[in-house]
Amino acid sequence: MTAQSQHIDVVHSPHTGSTVGSTGAHYSAKQLAAEFNVASSTLRTRWYPWLEKVAPKDLLKTEAGYTELAHTLFSELAQVDATERPAWVADAKTRYADEWSNAGVIDAELMPEEVGGVLAMMNNQQNASELAIAQQTQSIESLIESLQQAENSFSEAELAAFRAAGVQRGLARFQVETQAELETLNHLRTKRMEG
Repeated sequence: MTAQSQHIDVVHSPHTGSTVGSTGAHYSAKQLAAEFNVASSTLRTRWYPWLEKVAPKDLLKTEAGYTELAHTLFSELAQVDATERPAWVADAKTRYADEWSNAGVIDAELMPEEVGGVLAMMNNQQNASELAIAQQTQSIESLIESLQQAENSFSEAELAAFRAAGVQRGLARFQVETQAELETLNHLRTKRMEG
């Protein structure tokens, strides 16, 4: 059976709010890297760890390759600035939680309602906490950047002070040398005239 002749189920996607075809397709790192115009090693070693922060590994990758969920998350991540990735993780976890709760990661039929409510509340608290951490991290990174700019400016100010001190020493040296030269010249002229 070819990929084109596979049965395509229609599912409602909670993160897009639209109905999409679900083929159960799997992608290789090479295919995804070509699609997102990055090296496959970048996709595997730099991008994939961000996806693991959003969803369980079993839903992102199987022996057959990367899943449709991984493809969607890679697509989103490709558009996110590197400094915004922690905030994206917190947001994506919230938006895609239905993907893995419906996939049997937590079987709601076997779980008492009270436990499900507690887990949902804990999940919401964790998401809020992660978002706060991401925002705080971004604030600290901005502070570090400001400090680096201040240090660069301070270095320029120090260089200007060193230049000014050098000019002053040069002027003093020139004055002392010129004065000594004139005194010596006048002394020798006086001796010559006396002699």
